[in-house]
Amino acid sequence: MKNPWLEINKPNSDFNVRLVGESHSLRLYWGRDTQGRYLFILDTATADIPEKKNLPKLSGVTTAIATAGANSKLFLMLNETSNWELFHALCSDLVRATSTVDDPQAAGVIFLRRLTRWQEFLKRERSGILPVEAIKGLIGELLFLSEKLAISFEWDEAISFWKGPEDAPQDFAIHETAVEVKCQSGGSKPSVRITSVEQLEPQLPDGYLAVYTLSSADKEDSSGFNLNSLIAQIRSQLEGSSEAARERFEDLLFMAGYIYSEEYDRYRYAKIALRCYKIEEDFPRIRISHISSGIERITYTLKLEACAPFQNQPTWWKE
Repeated sequence: MKNPWLEINKPNSDFNVRLVGESHSLRLYWGRDTQGRYLFILDTATADIPEKKNLPKLSGVTTAIATAGANSKLFLMLNETSNWELFHALCSDLVRATSTVDDPQAAGVIFLRRLTRWQEFLKRERSGILPVEAIKGLIGELLFLSEKLAISFEWDEAISFWKGPEDAPQDFAIHETAVEVKCQSGGSKPSVRITSVEQLEPQLPDGYLAVYTLSSADKEDSSGFNLNSLIAQIRSQLEGSSEAARERFEDLLFMAGYIYSEEYDRYRYAKIALRCYKIEEDFPRIRISHISSGIERITYTLKLEACAPFQNQPTWWKE
């Protein structure tokens, strides 16, 4: 990822800027001030800028508004340039969220809403990128979202079915069907880790376990992908969808703990297979009714060979 601020000279006075994109409907700029600090600027009518008192306080980022008559500039300034990747992700989110908005006043509302979301995210304790198992788990959910739900339903509806990042019992709730998605590594013993009893005890009429088998892929493997490229592909596919669906997708990524980092490019995978199993009465699992009182949490390993007799898929499933 290129650092756009390095392409801007540090000014002797005021600040230097570069337009984010000619095709964007808003006047958005990358900028640097006399101290070399990184800026992101929205230049628009004063009436379209959120009030200063309403702007959220962002950890590591200073916000300011400069007004000159009918025009105002909303500034976001990064306090520590070493955190530029995180700041770039924030700014890119604002660019993306307003990319199809023609009404500057509506854009101001979106800015405020997205900044509030970032305020919540930046408050969390963060220790680098997601763990490898969480990366693969999120990849599984995203593959299922794009490969199964988006081709069986409209994108807006498909996004509404995704519940995993909200800590729901199952990753997806599709009308009367619950689906839990797991990933396993090719070459390993065919099994998946069940992290709670509730995962295989759906409350909806029908329940399924969908299992992706992934293998590691090198850079030369054309079938390979990483978390960043998969998310970029989905964002591209969402361009024709509603603003609500696009924003909901970004919110769910936040909840899952994802923001862009080049570190994710190191973990490349190729999809080998997808198997789906229907969770029926005698499906191999631990039931809540089997657990003695006083036991709070159970995790266990499920051998997929024991699930083979239950291989099936919902009626809406398209190959």
